[in-house]
Amino acid sequence: MAKRNNPIVSVRNTALLAVSVAEYWQRYFGNRRFPANQEYYVVYTSLDQAVPFQPESASRYWLINFSFLPTALRLGNTVPDERFQAIRAAYREIVKEGVSAFRKAPTIMPHFSLSDSSAARAARTLLKPINCCPSLHTASPLFLYNLGAEYLPGAEPALRKHIGDIVSTVIKAKFHAIIDVAFGMLLTRRILENSLGLEFRSLETFFIEEQGKQDQVPYEHIFRMYREIYELEKTMGGEETTLAKIMERYFQEIGLPCVRRQASACYYDLDRKTLAYPSELRVGKGLL
Repeated sequence: MAKRNNPIVSVRNTALLAVSVAEYWQRYFGNRRFPANQEYYVVYTSLDQAVPFQPESASRYWLINFSFLPTALRLGNTVPDERFQAIRAAYREIVKEGVSAFRKAPTIMPHFSLSDSSAARAARTLLKPINCCPSLHTASPLFLYNLGAEYLPGAEPALRKHIGDIVSTVIKAKFHAIIDVAFGMLLTRRILENSLGLEFRSLETFFIEEQGKQDQVPYEHIFRMYREIYELEKTMGGEETTLAKIMERYFQEIGLPCVRRQASACYYDLDRKTLAYPSELRVGKGLL
């Protein structure tokens, strides 16, 4: 697709993109308050506990969305105006559906009492360990990766590397659980297919055969869960079924328990079907 090279269009679309990003994060942070007695699904499982905690990974956490900014700007100066507006609407739909799932199926992660890096401490001080599933830190970059691969194919190798870094970071730094990423993938697929009519590129081969060799994250479990969730969605009615309903059904099928925040220093053992409370986990606080 030929680049338009129209400076007026470029400035306008950059401004529109900035508005969309601001709306996205305003909606996200505006939905992080729950009653004191709220119960949350424990999404951190024995699969996650088996991945070594690497707090140094958190330094990349703060730069996740910036790595895709050039792609987003190029899309605004490449695709037709009508398509660009549809992309903006789809981007906002990601956070809308994600926030709806947060409210109807609240989820929580523990924090770690091990030695943190300064970046990890900053993240844990600032962010409450709630609203984990679906992982919007996965869904939004995957959305932009798929758009870049579709409309800017020359940028695909670099975008693929960014995605690998993002998923690796959120899992190794323990900001998200494996199940969060699987549902982030499902959310991205739903938006791409239902709102934009695009095929979802999951990058399964890349993650399992390339990324997994670098960081030893068990991506095969992410994609197993993703396929299980996808099949469940189809049995429940496909696009007519909300993400929250799929989450609740899947959580119940694998036995995820609910706890109050003060009892969340734990993980769920998928084999024993019990909660475990190792000493390195603690109840997360966070300001926002």
